[in-house]
Amino acid sequence: MSTAGRMVRMDCPNLTEVPASPLPSGFRLRFYEPGDEEAWVAMHRKADTFNTFSLDTFWGQFGTDRNLLRKRQVYLLDGQDHAIGTASAWFQPGDPGLGRIHWVAIVPAYQGQGLAKPLLSCVCDRLRTLGHTRVYLTTNTMRVPAICLYFSFGFLPNLDGTARQQDWQDFLGRTAAEPRASSIRAFLEA
Repeated sequence: MSTAGRMVRMDCPNLTEVPASPLPSGFRLRFYEPGDEEAWVAMHRKADTFNTFSLDTFWGQFGTDRNLLRKRQVYLLDGQDHAIGTASAWFQPGDPGLGRIHWVAIVPAYQGQGLAKPLLSCVCDRLRTLGHTRVYLTTNTMRVPAICLYFSFGFLPNLDGTARQQDWQDFLGRTAAEPRASSIRAFLEA
């Protein structure tokens, strides 16, 4: 089993069944504003030590259409209006019904406080508002808390093909002693 994990895909076939999750007091959500790309890079550098992030990463992933970013990229702010989390309600070219949860991050000091739930809820709601009916995401098998969160929101492991099934076996190997992963383990082992 690689320490870096394996990339996996999760699909949510029906966005109308995604739960709403309120934002705790002292935090707020807002959409992209010019200049946020610097905060996006800084958050990802703190939250993801396995990848390298720069402004080129940001513009390469999202393009330069700021109007599109204003509609699709969400920022989670603390009580001092510092960006501490982000996620994007992205799209799949050629399939207007399919949305994508893209580049989710919360800085380590705020992880484990339940803040990803309202962030994910907001992004899923935005995808519905923009006309998407289904959504997918990709993540890494080492991100056990994130995978468990996505599963609780109705995202199911994509098991199409032998390679994808092997990727999910990596997740099972990582979660043998993880009580929070019991539901998704049961799904994968069924």
